[in-house]
Parts: sequence; C-alpha cells; structure tokens
Amino acid sequence: MLIGVATAALAGWGAYAYSALSSTQLEQQLSGQTTALQDYQAQFLSQRKRADDGAREITKLHEQLASARSEVERLTLRQKETEARLTTAQEQLVSLQKLHAPPALGNAPALRGITPTPAKQDVLAAQEALTQLGFGNLEADGVMGPTTRQAIEEFQRVVGFAVTGELHGLTLQALMRSAKVVAAQNERTE
Repeated sequence: MLIGVATAALAGWGAYAYSALSSTQLEQQLSGQTTALQDYQAQFLSQRKRADDGAREITKLHEQLASARSEVERLTLRQKETEARLTTAQEQLVSLQKLHAPPALGNAPALRGITPTPAKQDVLAAQEALTQLGFGNLEADGVMGPTTRQAIEEFQRVVGFAVTGELHGLTLQALMRSAKVVAAQNERTE
C-alpha cells in the first residue's frame, strides 16, 4: 500500500510539475497569439481605412463623372441650338441670294479688265458685315487684304454671285442687306 501511495504521490507531483511547465508554455503561446492578433487587427484597420478612403474617392469620381455628363449634355444642346441658328442663317442667305441676283444684262457688252477700287469706307463696312455674318473675324481697317478677299469670295460663293474676291457694288449691297437682316433677327431673339 505504501508503494501505491508513493506512486500516487509521485504521479501527482509529476502532474503538478507538468502542469506548471505547461502553464508557462501556455502563457507564452497565448502571449504570442495575442501579439499576432494585435498585428492582424492593426493590418485589418489599415486595410479598412484604405478601403474607406477608396470608397470616398470613388464617390468623388462618380460626382465628377455626373458633372461632366451634365456639361456634355449642356454643350450638346448648345451645339444643336447653334446649328439650328446656322441653318436659319444659311436659309436666309439663300433667300437673299434670290433677292439680290444680278440683273440680266441682255445683249449688253461685258466690260473687260475694269475693276473699280472700292472706297476705304466701303471696305470697312464690308469687313464689319462679313464678320457679323460669320465669314471670318476680320480686322475692320478698310484695307483689302488677302483675308478680306477670301471672306468676300466665300460670301459670293454662298450667295451665288460670280466669285471674284472683289468688292463690287452688288456684293457690297448684298452684304449690307444680309447684315441688316441678321442684326434684326438677333434683336428679336434676345
């Protein structure tokens, strides 16, 4: 019996020593796991912050995209309005072309090689009218330069006159009438 008690006592002390040793190891393991969990938590919070920042950035980009779409719609509408006004102006020019068609000369002999020089005030008025009608952004200086000639040629082409680039009386008269019509229309729309 004494041997049984001694064996039991020995087994008890052994279990106690093992549990004490295991307890230290267990504390070390728990401490290591706690540290690992704290690191994981810090990483998780960092990633969550980045995700939140990304979500805010996406929201901001969606707002910018919506604003850009709105601007595109506004500009598209403005372009359509401008195209409609341009079409109306072109139709007016065509109707003016019919009104300002050169008179038939019948059997009258053509004057050859005679090109009258327009007065400076006529060139100045023509430059202003051409600019108003959209045939260029001419400097109204009264000088018949290449850009003025090019604008006159384009006007003559649109109206149906012979394209010469010269400021004849008929061209000047058509320019002045067209500019008056456009100015009156602009006043009505404003």
